[in-house]
Amino acid sequence: MSGGPALGGNGSRVNHLPRELFSRLFGLSMIAHVVGNYGQPDIPRLVGWANLIVGLLGLLLTLLPERVLLLAASFATLASVALEMPVTGNHWLLAGFVSLAVLVGRGKYEQYGGTLRWMFVIFYGFAAFAKVNRGFFDPTTSCAVFYANEGLSALGLPTIPGGSLLREITIWTTVLAELAVVPLLLTRRTRYAGVVLASAFHVMISFDLGQHFYDFTSVLLCLLVLFLPKEAMIRLKRLSLFARFNPRVGSAVWLIVGAVLVVLAVTPVARNSNGVLQSLPFLLWIPFGVIWIWWLVRGWSPSREKIMTTNAAGVVLLAIVAANGVAPYLELKTAQGFNMYSNLLTAAGETNHLVIPRTLPMRDGYEGPVRIIESSDAGLELYADLGYLVAYPELRRFLSERPDTSLTYERFGQRISLSRAREVSELVDSGPWWWRFLPLRSLDRQTPPRCQAVFLPAL
Repeated sequence: MSGGPALGGNGSRVNHLPRELFSRLFGLSMIAHVVGNYGQPDIPRLVGWANLIVGLLGLLLTLLPERVLLLAASFATLASVALEMPVTGNHWLLAGFVSLAVLVGRGKYEQYGGTLRWMFVIFYGFAAFAKVNRGFFDPTTSCAVFYANEGLSALGLPTIPGGSLLREITIWTTVLAELAVVPLLLTRRTRYAGVVLASAFHVMISFDLGQHFYDFTSVLLCLLVLFLPKEAMIRLKRLSLFARFNPRVGSAVWLIVGAVLVVLAVTPVARNSNGVLQSLPFLLWIPFGVIWIWWLVRGWSPSREKIMTTNAAGVVLLAIVAANGVAPYLELKTAQGFNMYSNLLTAAGETNHLVIPRTLPMRDGYEGPVRIIESSDAGLELYADLGYLVAYPELRRFLSERPDTSLTYERFGQRISLSRAREVSELVDSGPWWWRFLPLRSLDRQTPPRCQAVFLPAL
């Protein structure tokens, strides 16, 4: 290891490079998730302990990309995903699928490498396809415009004015860039261009100081590196954020800083450390992102290898990943369906997608969405303040953990007031166990729907 959080080192043979680079970057994505999502429940909650382990294993993996450590990190990531559900991000669910592929392949790169490439293609294809909807193309509601303005505002720059042609350009640039990535990656002659386009696009987005998109981007980078030719990987191995310093000192500094961030992110002391957790990660991530893009552009190489292969176990895993991408259009789940930041609406048989005219609901859940009028719970009050309806199964799940919450709500046109939610037994029944893993997002009462930038407490 030549020092630095993910890149550099000596001694590995060329055939080990894909596994080594993937492992280092996967470790970086684990740290990024824990630090970026410090709002998850803290220690002593079980999810807090799980994310502590995830962060520390990720830190070790960036320094020691060994097979045993990768297997341990993958197992910890899967546990974290399960414990965070249903309130977790699409990027972390993807990381869970990646971990499953590594575990099924017993940590042997030749058993999981091809599967991970196809996994990225499927994930990204669904993510790009989800944006082809009326809401995303509407300049007044588009997530593309919303996040562009948020990023500009965080930098103290003027936002894109209403009615400006720049809004249309922002929308079309986003859609065309994302739709181009998969075809570029699937063609050998354009594969490197696909890696550069996807990396540059998402690294640029991750510099939004108003969000923590670096967790999302870091998961993409650990998969995109697998599309690079061997010549490019050899050059990448020489790259180090601490190349100008003593390797041991650089590694020690990274270990200390990373451990401090991870511990702050999972302990209650983080409540007094928001400034550190909101600023320090960007001081590390922005130089890393700039160097990454600079290196990619500078080291352009042709792709000659046949790399889009998989095995029987991989086909099964990829079918599960594809099913997750289809799920919103079947209304099996509308959160973590690879439909993030997309303005996509799929509820009660209706959708705003421009290609798919209607959904095919395969479960109940969106009949009689609940309008919260008032509540003693600050989280539920947000639904009243922001004008969102909560799916009835998600309200039940939420109240099953808070049975003494008072609330007034409206469903099917009937207004109900309860001093305690437990007065209606069904309302505090969390429902079947699988509801937790098939979450339904809230519905905007406004038309067209706004860009929902964050999960509300009951999704």
